[in-house]
Amino acid sequence: MKKFIFVAMAALFVSCSDHQLMDSDVDVKDAYQVEKTVDKAKVDALIEKARWGDGQAFLQLADCYRDGIGIKKDFLGMTCMVIQANAHGAIESEKEYFSRIPDDNVYKQCFALADMSSSKLRTGKDSIMTILNAMDCPDALAIHGIVSVECGDTIGGFETIRKAADNGSNFASILLTMNNNDGDLHPDRDKLKKIADRTPFVYKMLGRIYRDSEEDNDINKRQAARYYLEAEKHALLSKREAMWLLSYYRSGGDIQLSDEDIRRLEAFSHVTGDEREIIVADTVCVDSIYNQ
Repeated sequence: MKKFIFVAMAALFVSCSDHQLMDSDVDVKDAYQVEKTVDKAKVDALIEKARWGDGQAFLQLADCYRDGIGIKKDFLGMTCMVIQANAHGAIESEKEYFSRIPDDNVYKQCFALADMSSSKLRTGKDSIMTILNAMDCPDALAIHGIVSVECGDTIGGFETIRKAADNGSNFASILLTMNNNDGDLHPDRDKLKKIADRTPFVYKMLGRIYRDSEEDNDINKRQAARYYLEAEKHALLSKREAMWLLSYYRSGGDIQLSDEDIRRLEAFSHVTGDEREIIVADTVCVDSIYNQ
């Protein structure tokens, strides 16, 4: 299950869900509506900067997901943006970001629990459940389900995860797309497609599934590229994925990129000298630090 947590949470070299506006209330005051509009514009501007590889923009987007500023609060979205901020040099590690958050923040506690090993989850079950039960948060409910599964209550655990998904947890929705094959959890592409429109991080997962398919053919590569293009609109690609997309296009792949798209992907996937030594020339096949 721990392997699955990494796939769902950090299996990118970055992840994220769509920025969703907070639900509107037709009777709210005009001033509040204006504030929400301003917040949405701020988020859209940050996403555009992030698409060009601006690490500080990713860092600010993490705050927006954490606090629900212009977007729905989302643990997965926040975590994805933190990972991106690290990849683009805004912070030295993901833990640096979480160390700045007050200890009583729900998402800080969720991150700490999700980062625990399976053995620690099992031995600390009682205290962990007490902490989670005190949180009024769909994502905390999802982790509650994970802990239950880790501790042997598979049926009850997945019922809790389903409840978390129904309550709006994107993290839980992705957990429910996993199939158990011989003790290993793998995402089901058909289940993922059904939730991609509301959880754009799924586009990234689908891109990887088709990119790494055992059937290495033009159809799968084209599908991978198209899903990656959707993920890129939400600043979800890793550097390696951006490089793969550029390589696919330049080798005659069946996608359309404008001159600006090319410049943006080049800027986004810019690597340092040390990184370049790790990444081999063929980015379509490379297995590098950006492999996800």
